[in-house]
Amino acid sequence: MKNYWLVIKRGLIRRCPKCGKGHIFNGYLRLLPECLECGESFRNIRSDDAAPWATVLFVGHLAAWMTGNLVKGDISSINLILIVLIFVLSVAGVTLPIMKGVFVNLNWISGLRYADPSDPKEYTR
Repeated sequence: MKNYWLVIKRGLIRRCPKCGKGHIFNGYLRLLPECLECGESFRNIRSDDAAPWATVLFVGHLAAWMTGNLVKGDISSINLILIVLIFVLSVAGVTLPIMKGVFVNLNWISGLRYADPSDPKEYTR
């Protein structure tokens, strides 16, 4: 049986879904071609729009809650806009790679791979 929760946990910490030791990213969002620890290939795994979608959903709900609470207080409009803007940009910047790690790992465990245009065996038009 596939252990989805373990793979999700490893995605949250941006680790290899197979071994849990190696990193899956080279930098901020660039996926490594393979795990440096166990050699598992990530070449044909993509998260496409799932990670940004989940990030906007998560950060949007937090920002709406925060804005509602700030509006109740006596705060000027420009301060409200600056506080919410800084909050949204910083939380989204932290959340996006975490969400991408989760979705890459979920694609890995479900066996979802995309055809590679450079490989004639996998790619047919």
